[in-house]
Amino acid sequence: MNIVFEPWLPHWALTMAALAGVLFAGLSLWRNWKSGAFRALAVASLVILLANPQLREAERTPLDDIVVVLVDESASQSLDKRDAVTKAAADDLIRRIEALGRTEIRVSSFGGAEETRSVAALRGALADAPRARLGGVFIITDGQAADAADAETQLGIDAPVHVLVTGRASETDRKISLINAPRYGIVRQSVRVSFRIDDFGPDEEPVAGAGEALVTLRVDGEQILRQKVPLGMEAGFEAPLDRPGRTVIELEVEPRSGELTDRNNVVVLPITAVRDRLRVLLISGEPHPGERVWRNLLKSDPAVDLVHFTILRPIEKNDGTPIGELALIPFPQDELFIDKLSEFDLLIFDRYTYRGVLSSFHFDNIARFVDDGGAVLIAAGPEYNGSLSLAARRNLSFILPATPVGAADEKTFRPAVTDLGARHPVTADLPEQGFWGRWLRIMPVAQTRGQTLMAGPGDAPLLILDRVGEGRVGLLLSDHVWLWARGFDGGGPHAELLRRIAHWLMKEPELEEESLNLRSKGDALIIERRSIADELQPVRIEGPDGEIKELELASVGPGVFTARIENAARGLYRASSDELFAIGAVGLAAAPEFENVVSNRKALAPLAEQSGGGVFSIHRGEAPALPALRKLRGEAAARAGAGWAGIRDRNAARIDKINDKPALPPVVWLLIIGAALLTAWRIEGGRPRRTRRSADKNVGAGPQI
Repeated sequence: MNIVFEPWLPHWALTMAALAGVLFAGLSLWRNWKSGAFRALAVASLVILLANPQLREAERTPLDDIVVVLVDESASQSLDKRDAVTKAAADDLIRRIEALGRTEIRVSSFGGAEETRSVAALRGALADAPRARLGGVFIITDGQAADAADAETQLGIDAPVHVLVTGRASETDRKISLINAPRYGIVRQSVRVSFRIDDFGPDEEPVAGAGEALVTLRVDGEQILRQKVPLGMEAGFEAPLDRPGRTVIELEVEPRSGELTDRNNVVVLPITAVRDRLRVLLISGEPHPGERVWRNLLKSDPAVDLVHFTILRPIEKNDGTPIGELALIPFPQDELFIDKLSEFDLLIFDRYTYRGVLSSFHFDNIARFVDDGGAVLIAAGPEYNGSLSLAARRNLSFILPATPVGAADEKTFRPAVTDLGARHPVTADLPEQGFWGRWLRIMPVAQTRGQTLMAGPGDAPLLILDRVGEGRVGLLLSDHVWLWARGFDGGGPHAELLRRIAHWLMKEPELEEESLNLRSKGDALIIERRSIADELQPVRIEGPDGEIKELELASVGPGVFTARIENAARGLYRASSDELFAIGAVGLAAAPEFENVVSNRKALAPLAEQSGGGVFSIHRGEAPALPALRKLRGEAAARAGAGWAGIRDRNAARIDKINDKPALPPVVWLLIIGAALLTAWRIEGGRPRRTRRSADKNVGAGPQI
C-alpha cells in the first residue's frame, strides 16, 4: 500500500498556499508559541486537505522468471559431433529449468555458414524480454564469436549469463593464413606472397614446440612446388605473372593428425595481372589517310606507349638534299628490330612495302619475335601484292596466314562478320552491324591457316587472326578502315574493332575465343565457357568436398555457354573442359567461421564475468555434463560456482487493478482544522460573548431610594 496525492488545486496554486501557510504559522509562533502551534496544525491540515492524500493498493499477479537459452547452430558446430552435443544439452537444460518451477523458457538459435555473432544474437533475444523478469541466460556454443570484442560492453542486464562450451578440452587444428596477399600485379613482374602456418590447441592457444609442415603451391591448378616450411613463422615466395588477367594461387598445407577440419588448410589468392604500359611499334610504309586513324587510336589510350615511324624514302636514296631541310631522321632499324624488339608488345605494319630499309636478318628476327610470344598486325593495301610485298619475304612469309593472289580489288562492298566471327569475342556484338558504311578496296588472298572473322565481297577474307608458336598474327586485308573514321556512308565502329584486334593480339583474357571461367554470384557458382565450336562436351567440376560431377552447358549467346550451381558450398572449385582448366572459389576459401574452429572458453568469458555467470565445458563423453541449477533468492553474492549455475528469482508480478481511497475523509480534516483554531483562540484568553438582553438588564441598575 502506497500514499499518493491528487491535489484539488494546480501545483503552482498549492505551492503558493503552502508558502502562505508557512508564513502565517511562523508569525503565529513568534507572537505566542502556545497558540501558534495549534494555528500551525490548522494550516498544515488545510494544506494536506488541499493535497488530497490517497491510500493506493494494487492487486498483483505473480509472474514467472524468464530464462533465455541461446543455441549456436553455426557451421563450426558440425565438427566433432558438436551439433549432437548441443541438441542433447539444450533438451536436458530445458527439462531442468522446467523442474525449478515458475520459469518461462525462451529458446533462440543463431549462427550461419559465414560467421558466428553470439553477442548480437544475445542482444536480439533480450530485445523483448522485460529486464525485471530476466532470471538468467544460457548460451550453448563452441565459443567461436566474431563479435567477441563486443562482449566487454555493458548489455544492461542484471542476471547471470552462463556459457556452455560444446568443444572438447583436447581439440587441435592446423591453419594456414595469408600475411602479404597482393590482389594486383604487373605483367612480367613477380609479386611477393607470404603466409604462416599455425597449430592450435584448446582456446586457440598455439601448440608448443617447433616443427615443419609440407606445403603445396599451385598456380592456376598446376602444381609448382612442394616444400616443408617451419610452423609459426612467416614464409613467402615470389609469384611470377607471365600473362595479363587473373592468376589464381593456391596454398595447401598437409593435415595435422587428429585436427578438427582441413577446410582451413587451404588458402586461395586471385591476383589480377595488368600491363604497366603497352608498348606498340607502328611502322607506316608511306603517308596515307589511314595512318592518322592508327595514330589517333593508339595515342588516345593512356596505357599505350606508341613509337611511330613513317618511311618517306628508301634508305639508299641520296639526292644531295641536306637532312635538316628534309626534316627527316635516319630510321633506326637495327636498334628497333634487333636490340629492342623484345621490349614491344605489338608490331604493326601499316601499308608497309619492302624498300630496302629492313634486311632479311630483320625479318628473321621478327619471325622469332612472334614465335617467342610477340604479336604482329599487318594492315595491307595494294602494296601487299608483288615482289616487294611482306608476303614475299621468305623469312617472314611462314608466319603469315594468307598470301596475295593478285592486285587489289577496287570494288565497293560492306564488311560483314562471318559465322565464325559472330562467335569470336573480337568481332561478336560489334555495334550497328546492319548499318556499316562501305569500303572501296580489298586485297584478294589465298588463306592457308587462321580464322576468318570478317569478309568482303564473295566471302573473300577481310580479317584473319592466327596463332604462331607462342605469339599471334593478324591480317587486315584493306586499308580503307579510315573511311569509317571519316563517317563515309554512315561510318562504322572502327575504334572498337581496331582496339579489339590489338588487345587480342596482346593476349587480353577477355578476348580469348576458347576460355573457361568460374565466378561466384551470391551463393551461386557460375561456369562460363566461350568457344567458337557449335557444341561442347559437359564440364567436369570438382567441389570443395572432393565430389566430381559433369555439368551440361547451355548456350546463352553466340559462342557463350554457361552452367550454374545454386547454393554452392563455400570453398574451392576446379573445372576442366577439353584442354582448358579453371579454378574458382565461392567465398575465396574457408569462411571466417572456419578460420579458427577450436572451441574457445575465453572469447565470451568477459560477458559471463561481468554478469556474475560462469563458463562450463560440457563435452566430456557421450552425454553432455551440464552444471547443477540453483534458484537465487534476493541479491545473492555468487551467481555461479564450480559445477553449478544460478538463476535469479526476480519475484516479479503484474499489476491487475489499482484501488485508491482517501487517507482521511475531508470532513475529518475540517474538524481537525476547526478544533485546532478553537484551541488556539481559547489559549489566547478568548471567552464566549453574552447576549444583548443580558447586558441591557445590567445597564442603569443601582440602589433604589
